[in-house]
Amino acid sequence: MEKTVKIARRAYRRKRGSGVTDRGERRIFFLTKEEVERFFAAIPRDRARDRLLFDLVYRYGLRRSEVAGLRLEGLSDGRIWVGRRKGGVSADYPIHPATRRLLWAYLAVRGSSRSPFLLVSRQSGAGAVSTSLIAHLFRTYAATADLPPDRRHIHVLRHSIAVHLMNAGLDLADVRDWLGHQSLSSTLVYARITEKRRAEAYSRAVASGELAGTGEAS
Repeated sequence: MEKTVKIARRAYRRKRGSGVTDRGERRIFFLTKEEVERFFAAIPRDRARDRLLFDLVYRYGLRRSEVAGLRLEGLSDGRIWVGRRKGGVSADYPIHPATRRLLWAYLAVRGSSRSPFLLVSRQSGAGAVSTSLIAHLFRTYAATADLPPDRRHIHVLRHSIAVHLMNAGLDLADVRDWLGHQSLSSTLVYARITEKRRAEAYSRAVASGELAGTGEAS
């Protein structure tokens, strides 16, 4: 029995960092907090644009096309306008203090480009950074950070912030709003795969005294 449990635990640990819906229809890959920090540590400090780019992707759960489409005019009074794609809900978001510092560092070296886009191509200095380059950069930094091969695609950052917000105690409605989901069902998958939230909820239930006894010795 003990050997069987150990084998099952090893198999489970190999799957950590990804989640599966209750029907097993879709696997959700995400990074732990430590893996996200390792990814950002792999981006050279003199790459101001890239550091800001991926910070925005993570903080606001952006798709490649969404971060590429951010515009300078969307910055106002400590907030940023995010235009969502794929039927998502566009909205104004507060700028995280760390994002603000990265933003100022990038704007200081962005130059006098007249591009309306926030994140510009280094080659032309006029157009927005391309989605193909964004994907390439993510894979490059993810490899440098030695992230698991199955989590070297940029969408894991969107999944990661969703799980991390759940772990921080935000409810489903708040995470839905933050990610720009139209439907709550799109957000539910993250609640199913975050162990910390589940464990803390159960601890609160146990401490409440509302659960029935089952005949254990007093």
